[in-house]
Parts: sequence; C-alpha cells; structure tokens
Amino acid sequence: MAAKRRLQELFEKYDTSGDGVLSEEEMMDVFQQLCISKEKAASIFKSADANQDGSIQVHEFISWLTSTPPRYKINKKITAGSGTVEAVITNTNKATGRKFTFNFKKCQNMDFPSGNPAEFVLKPGEQVTKTLLEVKGLPYRYSWSMSHRSEFTGIEDDLSKAFVDPEFPHEQCSIGESSTQFKCGSAEMWIRARMLGDPSEATLFDEVRPQDVLQGSLGDCWLMSSLSCLGSHPQKLKSLFSSKHLTEDGKYSIWLFDIEKSEWTSVAIDEFLPCNVRYGVPRAEFSKPLGEEIWVMLLEKAMAKFCGSYGALSGGGCAWAFQVLTGKTDVISYARERDGTWRRRRLNARSKKARNPRSISWTWSSATPTIPTEELYQTLQEHICDRHVMGCSIAGNSAGAEGAKGNGLYTNHVYSLLKIIPESLDDGSPIRLVKLRNPWGNSEWKGDWCDFAGFETSEPSAKWAENPQLAERLAVQKGRNDGAFYMTFEDWAQWFSNVTLCPVGVKEIPPENDEPDAEEDGNHDVEEYVSSDIES
Repeated sequence: MAAKRRLQELFEKYDTSGDGVLSEEEMMDVFQQLCISKEKAASIFKSADANQDGSIQVHEFISWLTSTPPRYKINKKITAGSGTVEAVITNTNKATGRKFTFNFKKCQNMDFPSGNPAEFVLKPGEQVTKTLLEVKGLPYRYSWSMSHRSEFTGIEDDLSKAFVDPEFPHEQCSIGESSTQFKCGSAEMWIRARMLGDPSEATLFDEVRPQDVLQGSLGDCWLMSSLSCLGSHPQKLKSLFSSKHLTEDGKYSIWLFDIEKSEWTSVAIDEFLPCNVRYGVPRAEFSKPLGEEIWVMLLEKAMAKFCGSYGALSGGGCAWAFQVLTGKTDVISYARERDGTWRRRRLNARSKKARNPRSISWTWSSATPTIPTEELYQTLQEHICDRHVMGCSIAGNSAGAEGAKGNGLYTNHVYSLLKIIPESLDDGSPIRLVKLRNPWGNSEWKGDWCDFAGFETSEPSAKWAENPQLAERLAVQKGRNDGAFYMTFEDWAQWFSNVTLCPVGVKEIPPENDEPDAEEDGNHDVEEYVSSDIES
C-alpha cells in the first residue's frame, strides 16, 4: 500500500492541471524523467492508455509502471464468404485475472457468437482461443477495438487488517428488500471493492466523469443518474470523502446531507460489497466498477447505510439525491402539461424526511403560469450555463416499474441531462441537440441522431453520416452502446415529461414571484397542489 501511495503521489505531481488524468503533454514530463526519447514517447503513451481515451488515468499509470501487458492475436479464417474471426488471448499477469472486451461496429453480414461487446475473463496466466465473429455471406465487413482491465477471479485476500463495519453487517438485513415495484438483488458473498479488479491498480478516484456510473441490479437509477450528473463536478464529489485515496484498512467516512436536520453527517463504511458469482468470477451485484476506481460503489453503500439498507434505495427521486449529495435544498422541476406547456414546481418543504428517498413531493399553486417549450429551452440553457445539474424522466404507469417505449427510452426511469447544445448542420442550418445518459450504461435512444441503433445493426443514425463536421465537433462516439446519446431538443420535449434541476454550480435558482413561501403555514390566497415522482 505504501508503494502504491507513492505512485499516486507521483501521478498527482505530474497532473499539473489537477483534472485526475495525465494528458500526453503532461506524460512528456514523466518520459523525460525516465529518459525516454520523444521518438518513442507517442507509441509508449498509446500503449499506456489502456482504454484508448487519449489520457492516462491513475490505474493506467500504475499499471504502466508495474505490470506486464497482456497479449492477443486476431486470426481470420474466411473463405468464399464463409468462416470466422478468432482471437487468441493471453493473460500474462501471474497474480490477477483480466477481462478483455472486444467492441464491433460497421459490421455487415456478421453474427456475434460471443455477443457485442464480447467479454472474456481469463485467470492468471491463462490463454484461450475465442470466436468473435461468424461470416454469413458476401459482402462482409467489420471493424473492432479491444480494451482490457483486471478482474477478480478468486485471488486470496488478506483480511487481517480490513475494517469490518459492525453497524452494517455483511448479511441479508443490510441488503434488505424493496418496498416498491422496483428491483432489489441478492448476494452470495461480500468482497472488498479493491479486489474486484487488480488490487495493485485499484484506486478510489481516477478521472471523475459521468460515464463512471453503471447501475446494477438495484432500482436506484435516481441515485445513479444524479451521480452521473455530478460527474461534471468532480471536486464536489471528491469533497464527500474524508480520504481521497484508498485507506489501509478499507474504512471510509463519507459526508451526506441530512435534509430533516439541515446538517452534514459523516457515514462510516467498510469496503465490502455484495457480490454474486457469474461464470466463475465474483461480480458486484449493485453499482459496477468502470476501470479500477471504486468511488461510485462506496458512495452507493454509504447511501444504503444512511437509509437503512440497499433495498431502501429501490425507487426514489433524483431531487432527494441532489439534496443529500450537495446540501442544496432549493431544487426545482418542470413538468409537461397535457397541452404541451411546462409548469415549474418546487419541493414541498413539509414532506422532507431525512432518510427516505421516496419522501419528496412537489408543490405549485393555481397562480403558477405554464411556459411554452421554446421558453423552457431558453431556461434550461441558462441553467446549463450556470452549471446546474439536471435529471429527466418519462412519466409511466405509477403502479409499474420501467417500461420500454420501443424507441430505446424507458418510462419511470431517470436519465442524466448532460448538455443542451445550439449547433449548426454542415449546410449551416441551425439545430438544437441535447445529450443524455442512461445510468445502465447501455440502452439508448434509437431515433434521429442516435449513435447506436441496436444490436440488430450497430449503424448510427444517418444524420451523423450526413453531417460529419458536426459529428467531429461533438466528438460523437458512433456505434458505442455506452448509455450516452444525442437527440434533438424537440424530440426530447415530446418524449420526456419531467426535468429536475439542482443549483450546484455558479448561481442559485431564484424563486418565482407567485410561489408561496415554503416557511408559511400553507394558508394562501391561491389553491396549492402537491404531487410526487418515484422512479427506479
């Protein structure tokens, strides 16, 4: 642990921008210290960038300095429009397992016998041959990319110094049960978070980004989407943790805001997470790790302890999560009316309960005017400029869980609203786009401007092919089913029915002149209405 801490401190020394990653320019300083020539620097940087995102994260930096890279070889066995594409994969690490992920796009006349993406977990030192593609006929085509990360495969863990929280035991009572229509999983065992990958590479934080958040088998999309929104405020999320690095004993203190008491409270947790064995490998049952950082899983566990169990997180509202994570209680929302206009709502202060994510309700008065969609667009743009965070959802059957709409979207499910972008098509025509993210890390919009049309065809919307300059400006990741997607603002306003805003950024949200004072006793000259939104 001491050696790893020194490597993390070395990383922070060269991370001059403080953004949690090393750019190629910053890595040049590292290369210079290691006497690596500029001629070799570019190829070394590319090999160190395991996920090929153009920057070096903490775990990639540690792995680059300490580990042996795995090997793989692609073999084509295709004759006259028939055959296979195989991969010979070798995990060169003798101590930890490794997961290889192959992503395919621009495929024609191809089947995916191992799925798309195809994922294979290899034990330490293991070599396997796997069929990636099967050719169905002529003409055929495909392109692919590969990434890899360490994966826990049953390596013995030294628990002699590990903190075990007696207040949140590794038993069914801590998992609990769902009291809503939304799901709550189960667990066969509890594994330390750092052991779900390579413990030598595990880190509390890499670069904090919206895509770090992956929901598991727990109906807490309201929490996961809120964390994804706050991924654009990394310092705010990091400030919730008393320690900014992995601790020796795996004990962490995380600050959460008690709404009822209007004060911050410290929640102590251990590092053990509910897991189930799949294909011989223990996997986290609830939120999933992306790369080697574990902050999302620990923050979810702190919220579970705060509320009483994981099951208590099954069903809730992102407005409650925003308050507990930021301390900001002046959260508002806009709800679409039947005539297509939007009504501003505020939180009902008298319904706030500190430890129940389903306690939130919304209040508005008969004097509250509605606004047209065009005015909502201007309003949301202002909130984006103020760096406020937003979650949105599609109303569905209040008695049911998520419901598929047939276009890739789901009802009773919270999405992160990340960007509202006034842009121009390649011919100069104006267009208004929004960028959203599904906390599942998959299942995207399939309409115009989608970047992943579905497993039947990985081809994105033709709109991007018609506007390559726009696609390049937005750095669109076409053909990737990663949960992030674009759609026009007009389509968003047609399908989505609620948007919730939290003023975590530059400015506070001013009150409307006709809003009743939340501190009054409720005796107003205008009629007041209350409603609640519960989502997975």
